[in-house]
Amino acid sequence: MESKPRTRFFYGWVIVAAGCIILVLEYGCQYSYGIFFTELRTDLGWTGTMVSGAYSLFMVVHGITYLLAGRFNDRHGPRLALMISIIAVCAGYALMSTVTAEWQLYTFYGVIIAMGLSFGYMPVVSSVPRWFVRRRGTALGITVAGIGMGTLVFAPLAQLLIFKFDWRLSYLILAGLFVTIAFPVSRLMKLDPAEKGLLPYGIEQTAGVTEAGDNSSPSTVDFTVRQAIKTKSFWLLFTMYVLALVPVQMVMVHLKAYAVHWGIAEMTAAVALGLVGGVSIIGRIAMGSVSDRIGRKVSFIISFISMAVIMVWLMKARQPWQFYLFSAIFGFGYGGFVPLLPATVGDWFGMKFHGSIFGMLSLAVAIGGAAGPLLAGYVFDSFGSYDIAIIVGAAALFVAAGCSAAIRAPQISQPIQSSAL
Repeated sequence: MESKPRTRFFYGWVIVAAGCIILVLEYGCQYSYGIFFTELRTDLGWTGTMVSGAYSLFMVVHGITYLLAGRFNDRHGPRLALMISIIAVCAGYALMSTVTAEWQLYTFYGVIIAMGLSFGYMPVVSSVPRWFVRRRGTALGITVAGIGMGTLVFAPLAQLLIFKFDWRLSYLILAGLFVTIAFPVSRLMKLDPAEKGLLPYGIEQTAGVTEAGDNSSPSTVDFTVRQAIKTKSFWLLFTMYVLALVPVQMVMVHLKAYAVHWGIAEMTAAVALGLVGGVSIIGRIAMGSVSDRIGRKVSFIISFISMAVIMVWLMKARQPWQFYLFSAIFGFGYGGFVPLLPATVGDWFGMKFHGSIFGMLSLAVAIGGAAGPLLAGYVFDSFGSYDIAIIVGAAALFVAAGCSAAIRAPQISQPIQSSAL
């Protein structure tokens, strides 16, 4: 099929907008868990470790399912994958309104919702970079800004719903809101520009271009999963991702509880959590765009160092303005590194098996994302303080910055294979 020349309006930006809206809903629901955390702990009489454990199981299942979701998207496209996501998330949130036993919390949230959200995130961040060669970081930055928007909106919304109704009915309302918006938007998604008779944005301008001097230019070959996991570059990215997810998920689950522990009002604490997401919008768009010019490596370092420093400062936060300041700086850094990961996979390993390779890399979520919340819950239950957990989170970010300084683009050493493995 002969590709049509790109018209004045490029459909790839519809993919970006649709993906952004989907992530608003997906991650607005996920990161509202920190709001429901105190309600579950108090109303059901469970320990912080027990309630944190359900989220940690969520992160394990979430990370493992990324691999399946990535390969599924490569083969079947985003619309079918998103249908699976919508059904699972809505069912999971409806079931959460009925929770009375620990096994139910772990099954409904830790398994069903976890799998559903994996089939939402992976198709979006694996499809968007296929539509762009130039401005790939910018497009991904705008797309994943939806995660921050979701946190900004859903954290205070969830708290407001809990105040007005209760936590059980609030889960049902979120389920209804999710399906009403997500289903029609998901129909706009397409895997590849060829489905619209188009070429990726900017492909005609990229021949021979090298960006930022750090090997961020698009790969001219497509690594298979097997080839990718044999490279040092893949494992440095994997380690960096594990380390970064420890403090990120720790904050997203426990920030409200930490603030309330120091006498901060619940709604103020919920707004602080929402602010992490709100400012992350700026970080995602700004660092995604900046990374197209200064390179992914420097952008990673800026993000991780800013997060590490403010994590140390969090131990002294006692006033609302101090929590807001933490949320702003941490949110910017957190938002900044998120679009860099799928962009780097596309830059270094090519697009043919992007979903499969990024899915493999995202197994890091199962490790770091599970460890952070569980560690914080255990530390608080044991010592009545979050300080040790905060120190561990800051140290992990400093090491992640060191990993990012060491990364280099890989070199392919074998001919391209016919399958992802």
